[in-house]
Amino acid sequence: MSNQSDFNNKVLKEKLEILLDEDNQIKKWNEGLLIKSLILLPIIIFIIGLFIVNRPQNLTDVLFIFIYPLSLISIGLIILFIMRSNLK
Repeated sequence: MSNQSDFNNKVLKEKLEILLDEDNQIKKWNEGLLIKSLILLPIIIFIIGLFIVNRPQNLTDVLFIFIYPLSLISIGLIILFIMRSNLK
């Protein structure tokens, strides 16, 4: 409660600086949204297309359907972490 009253007592310019600050937690959820969608969208399209066009006949086909996209996601995440570590 004291944080909210402190915020209300500040000048408008200071309030805007706080809201537009780079370390604001509200903005962080969508910073990498494009990268996340580029990783997940092809995998989702692949799984949907595989179930519509080629229905799995046995257990090994079903396991392949789930292991293959998971491996692609993990490879994409490894590449993403390597790219982010090189930027710092």
